[in-house]
Amino acid sequence: MEKKSVLIVDDNINLTKTLSFILKRKGFIVTTAKDGMEAIKKVKENFYSLVFMDIKMPRMNGVEVFKRIKKIVPNIRVMMMTAYAVEDLVDDALKEGAKGILYKPLDLDNLVTLVQTVTA
Repeated sequence: MEKKSVLIVDDNINLTKTLSFILKRKGFIVTTAKDGMEAIKKVKENFYSLVFMDIKMPRMNGVEVFKRIKKIVPNIRVMMMTAYAVEDLVDDALKEGAKGILYKPLDLDNLVTLVQTVTA
């Protein structure tokens, strides 16, 4: 069985390290990006089974990044993450086709189950 590849996009380095560690232990190939521009570059270079995208990031918010990467890979699976009440951005992301919204602090057990379900 081929390993599934996951991209985590978040400016919170501690969160990306924690998620990477957990998902790698579950057998996923994990790549991280600290901002939207880095995420766009990585999506152009590699295929990802799932992208975790923080909504609130400096320079470019996650919904804008999502719209841009959809132009590169139209059927890309993206799960948005946020620690803030940003309902307008959440609604926009869901209209764009995001698979869902995870609220921080993340429930890591649910997250692993979700990744396994979405990438199955």
